[in-house]
Amino acid sequence: MQRNYLQVKQFLEEEFPELRGNISGGNYPAPQWAVHLMKVVSAVQFAAIAGFFFGDSIWSILPIGSPPTWYQYCKQNVVQVLIVLFLVIPTMIQSKVTSGAFEIALDENVLFSKLETGRFPNGEELISMFVNAGLPRK
Repeated sequence: MQRNYLQVKQFLEEEFPELRGNISGGNYPAPQWAVHLMKVVSAVQFAAIAGFFFGDSIWSILPIGSPPTWYQYCKQNVVQVLIVLFLVIPTMIQSKVTSGAFEIALDENVLFSKLETGRFPNGEELISMFVNAGLPRK
C-alpha cells in the first residue's frame, strides 16, 4: 500500500502543483479490540514456547499441580496446535488489523474512500475529484 500512496502523491503533485509538500499519508488506525487481541495471542505464543522449554515440569512449578486435560490434548497434537497458534490465528487477526483503507481528503473533506467503494481510484477520478473541489490544474 505504501507504493500506491507514493504513486498517487507523485501523480497529484504533478497535476496540481499547489499540492506539492502538502500531501501526507499514514496508516489507518487498527480497531482497539484487534490490537488487544494481538497482544493476548502474543502472550499465549510466549507461554507455548515456555511450555516447550519446561515441558511437564512446568506443572510442578505452578500451583495447579497436575497438567490439565487441554495440555494433554495439545501434547498429543503438537503440529496441529502450533499451526493454529502461530499461523492461523495470527493471520485471521492480522486481516482485521489491516483495513486496506485508502482515504483521500482535502481540507478534512473526504473526496474518496476505498473503505466505502471497495476499490482504488484511477487517474481520471483523482483529477476530477480535485478539480471539482476547486483546485486549479497545471
